[in-house]
Amino acid sequence: MDLAEVAARDALNAAVDTCSRSGLVDAWRRLVQDVYASNLDRYEPDELGDTVMSFGIQCYENLKTRAVRRFRHDDLEIPETHWDIDGLRVWTPRNVLTFNLGGARVVTMKVPFIEGRSPNWQRSADWEQYSQIRLAIATENSRVLQYRTPPVGASPMFPHPGSPGAVRNYMLLWAGEPDVVLTAGWLGVPTLGDTPFVAQTSLWWDDDPDIRVAQKTTPDRGPSFNERPVAKPQVSLKDQHQEGQA
Repeated sequence: MDLAEVAARDALNAAVDTCSRSGLVDAWRRLVQDVYASNLDRYEPDELGDTVMSFGIQCYENLKTRAVRRFRHDDLEIPETHWDIDGLRVWTPRNVLTFNLGGARVVTMKVPFIEGRSPNWQRSADWEQYSQIRLAIATENSRVLQYRTPPVGASPMFPHPGSPGAVRNYMLLWAGEPDVVLTAGWLGVPTLGDTPFVAQTSLWWDDDPDIRVAQKTTPDRGPSFNERPVAKPQVSLKDQHQEGQA
């Protein structure tokens, strides 16, 4: 294994250990389950014209908004879901959900809907089609590691030229099954090259649907919008006969 691959794998293992011991992995899992359950429940491609693109955008926006709420202990999230993790920072530079913990920076990415919980790790590493921050993270990792991923099935032609530096940038990838609330998450080290990641590892894998995600996960403020009775218009008509006598 190339020295850069070893360095990336070692850094990834250390980052996963930090995130697991702090409780952040569990926090990620609960948030993803809640967001995925609510969006899968209201996904209606036939009746409403929903698409996998609109589904992905909705999931991303919900994940971003609710992560910040839970971090800030917002009243819109029930207290049991609030995050109390020492040293954690959650923010959204350039509208990209970003976590900082223990010197590691983690951005998020949803696995394409059609791949379910089986990501195609060998897809083309065209980070330019994604956000500028994701491209910048992959570029920075390649610079620090002095490395680009080779074509699938190939090995570097020459030994690593130097001493790889310390990786600080990671990506949280998450996914769900298309017909049931079963989710999974991975942490990866994105880089430039023929494939998108030099290293990745599993964070969680749901074996059974979590009944908790079917419960209301926001404070009870009365019936939801679609549960409220239709308002009856208050219309009063003038008596034309009386109006004419005025």
